[in-house]
Amino acid sequence: MATTLLPETAQKLLSQETLRSAAKQSQRCLTTPVRLRRAIKKYLREQDEPHMKRKVLRLSESFSQIKDVNSQLVTATSQQLVEDPLRSVDQSQRWKIKSSYGDIGLSYRDDETIAYVASRMPAVFSACHRVLKEVRRRLPELSPAKVLDFGAGTGSAFWALREVWPNSLEKVNLVEPSQSMQRAGQKLIQGQKNLPLIHSYDSLQSLTKSINKSEREHDLVIASYVLGEIPSLKDRITIVRQLWDLTRDVLVLIEPGTPQGSSIISQMRSHILWMEKRKCRKSKDGTDEASKDLVTQKSGGFIVAPCSHDGQCPLEKAGKYCHFVQRLERTSVQRAFKRSKGGQPLRGFEDEKFSFVAFRRGQRPREPWPLDGMKFETLKEQHAKRSPEDLEIDVDELISSQQVDLVPFEELNPVNYDSDVMEPDVVDENNEDEEDETGHANLGGGWGRIIYMPVRRGKQVTMDVCRSTERDGSEGELQRVVVTKSKNPTLHLQARKAIWGDLWPF
Repeated sequence: MATTLLPETAQKLLSQETLRSAAKQSQRCLTTPVRLRRAIKKYLREQDEPHMKRKVLRLSESFSQIKDVNSQLVTATSQQLVEDPLRSVDQSQRWKIKSSYGDIGLSYRDDETIAYVASRMPAVFSACHRVLKEVRRRLPELSPAKVLDFGAGTGSAFWALREVWPNSLEKVNLVEPSQSMQRAGQKLIQGQKNLPLIHSYDSLQSLTKSINKSEREHDLVIASYVLGEIPSLKDRITIVRQLWDLTRDVLVLIEPGTPQGSSIISQMRSHILWMEKRKCRKSKDGTDEASKDLVTQKSGGFIVAPCSHDGQCPLEKAGKYCHFVQRLERTSVQRAFKRSKGGQPLRGFEDEKFSFVAFRRGQRPREPWPLDGMKFETLKEQHAKRSPEDLEIDVDELISSQQVDLVPFEELNPVNYDSDVMEPDVVDENNEDEEDETGHANLGGGWGRIIYMPVRRGKQVTMDVCRSTERDGSEGELQRVVVTKSKNPTLHLQARKAIWGDLWPF
């Protein structure tokens, strides 16, 4: 892993605020939307299930068992299947637990579904919302009208889609084999306004049979927290290939932020890119010179996020796994039914770790890098340009700025924050985002991804950044970037405010 100091060179083209806004992709602490919290509370009141805490604990144990099964996948077999699925299909290890997904390790009955809604649905929603929000920021022209949600469950991704694109959704196809999950999802959206046209299916086969071939493509396809429930690598790749065939523009895959979940995302990432590169090679070999450029533009695929390149994942060589975290304010339902480890009081928030990848059809655009032609002054040069007036200190203003207004302590009621009485009745559908989105990070290779939290020591910030090493985004590496205040005060300020998951300009 290389260690470099950022260079300082030529004329400033972007403002510091625009650069910082474009790099900001993470969210601090997400609060579950009012209407979703109300829908969950209403659904659970109608169920009136006893021993809810015990059922939530049992569901958590089931997820742990799935992780153990996934960890049993042989690394050599997995690598062979990703590189050449046609040659090593018969050699893959299989788990013979049949369902509509194929070989699956968990089936949801009514008890598991109720426990899932009470404990896991807000956390899954937060991860989906974080990923889809970044897709929207990286692709501002994307307004998906037709969406496919594979492994929809109780509708966590659907609720996130409504929050991110409230006005563009026209038709949503949900694929969920569990009838219990389907019923729960339908009850949760009862009474909601401005819903798109929704169709539910129990498998991809039933979806393709009921829709004409010309109407099968979707603007956006999402599969969240479902591939990890399919222990067979062969079935995972088969499903992802089918999802990619149903994708007109963007495909999003989300899994838990564990070593197993990250491995699944990495395998699917490698397979989709390998498959599209092979198609491009075959298309070029079978066409004349005049039509080669046209074939290249229409075919292929590239990574929108989190990677800034389409090469081999550099984290695999470093012995790390790619994942991110979204902090979520726990709802009153979660605080009532979830237990903390070791008997400690339950915190008011939880950190949902997730791994994801977002593909887009076509070729990665050739965009200029954000720091091209820019020059940053050192701290010494900035001090040399100061006038004597800037060094004068207004004592009265300094004293008044240091005075602190005493605010009487007021204890917050932890129950009222999520109560139906305290929540506003009107939800603003048109307010898609209250945050500053003046800056836009293009899809070129000039934006790296900050992996893990930056380390701040005095006036120095150290970050591990996954970045592209080529202008066309064909290769990448994990680079340790060191930013000091003395050499670059402008980027040092941005580095101090950057957190895990943000972008970093090159």
